[in-house]
Amino acid sequence: MRNPSGTTHRLALGGALLLCTLPAVAQQASVGGWLSQPTMTGDWGGTRTQLQDDGITLRAHWTTESAGNVSGGHYQTARYTQQLDLGADFDLDKLWGVPDAKIQFTVTERDGRSLSNDALGNQFSVQELYGAGQNFRLAELNWQQDFLDHRIFLQSGWSPVGDDFARLPAFCNFQNGIICGHANAMTTNSGAHNFPTAQWGGHVKWHATPNFYATVGAYLDNPNAGNKDQGFNLSLKHRGVFVPVELGWTTGRGNGQLPGDLKLGAYYNTAGTPDVYTDVNGQPAGLTGADFLQHNGRSGGYVIADRMVYREGPDTNRGLTFGAMAGVGDEATARFRYFWVIGGHYQGTFPGRDNDVISFMAASARINPRLTRYQRDRDRVTPGAVPIQTSETVLEVDYGARIAPWLTVRPNLQYIIRPNGTGKIPDAFVIGLYTQITF
Repeated sequence: MRNPSGTTHRLALGGALLLCTLPAVAQQASVGGWLSQPTMTGDWGGTRTQLQDDGITLRAHWTTESAGNVSGGHYQTARYTQQLDLGADFDLDKLWGVPDAKIQFTVTERDGRSLSNDALGNQFSVQELYGAGQNFRLAELNWQQDFLDHRIFLQSGWSPVGDDFARLPAFCNFQNGIICGHANAMTTNSGAHNFPTAQWGGHVKWHATPNFYATVGAYLDNPNAGNKDQGFNLSLKHRGVFVPVELGWTTGRGNGQLPGDLKLGAYYNTAGTPDVYTDVNGQPAGLTGADFLQHNGRSGGYVIADRMVYREGPDTNRGLTFGAMAGVGDEATARFRYFWVIGGHYQGTFPGRDNDVISFMAASARINPRLTRYQRDRDRVTPGAVPIQTSETVLEVDYGARIAPWLTVRPNLQYIIRPNGTGKIPDAFVIGLYTQITF
């Protein structure tokens, strides 16, 4: 039976957006220029600009993802999921006289069904909006502060770790959940979370030079943070502390050269984590059936690089950018031992379409060979008891059409190789459609 309180939250959030939207839409439609304004609802007769001048910047988006598999998976069907988000940034200098400080606040409402869960059986959702609890959730509530002429940045509070570490922004142009700035395989290995699932903690970022930074964070590891009934559970209960570290270099910004980034990162999670192969007695757990050996923590690392390799002119964003990300998980505990992503995008597809983007990506995650050995052992003891997994690979191409500054439509094609990593589910060809409206 459907959760009544969840329905109430959806109706309340949707109703609030509708009430804010309709008068502004009617006004903007009557005066023209609706498709050229930065947001769908416009300036609300100057109220929005006045609020921003006073220190309050409001945000709201409605994002949808539809996906259907024309072949492969367990059977052919289609699914739809969506996200509404509302938020505000409070400029504390304008509001309270605190220089270079702001408060960030965001809530989200997710609803819909997953094609991966229902029909494909693969590990990385073909709709990245699905997950983190299809519910009403507090996604961000944090304090952000700059010091020493913006050379040191501090953020503390309730935040998704994936917003600030191991991000490859160009790879948010895809619908598959294997990558959206932050790799899903690393999230699974590390115990950290991606938007909209948040954790208590914070990080400090030091810009040693204009082109080099170092950042370190500490976040409480709450294993239940992504559960459907945990959207507003702000408890400090945790089983460990997640500590990420990242070094980053940027090139080509502000001097006419082609821009690029290089990031090196590592993490350690102090939470107790089970081994994926060995039992408490040092024997193969798949054969003995005994409990897994517990480790005091887990670790991993990654490298990220992106570079614009071609630009149509010195004063344009039209051009080709390539990017890549690779990571390694803890040999003893990680589900995915290795993962990699390569791809890129070309912005400015046709004359007059400067903001349209064609994006292409290939990504793969390799199941820890020790976990595969455990699965084979279990299969020897009880044939068919567990699937034997090796790797899953994703291919995707998208066309992002900026219909208006506030409306993006992004049809996409995905191909899933070895769904669930077993080779027993037919490879899936998926047609998808992403849309986003900025209110």
